[in-house]
Amino acid sequence: MLVIRDDHVYALETLLRTENAPRHNDPFDRIMIAQAKAEHLDFITHDSLLTYYNEECILCF
Repeated sequence: MLVIRDDHVYALETLLRTENAPRHNDPFDRIMIAQAKAEHLDFITHDSLLTYYNEECILCF
């Protein structure tokens, strides 16, 4: 579990999505991706919509 810090919030601004990506409305997912990016961690998810953020993630089913 990670505490949300300022650098995690700032990392939100660096997240990019594929131009024609399906809509994704979960802000909690966005902060988790930003945290993983800021902390240089592997992000593991089962949510295929998160791969549209063009960030390193491991998709598990």
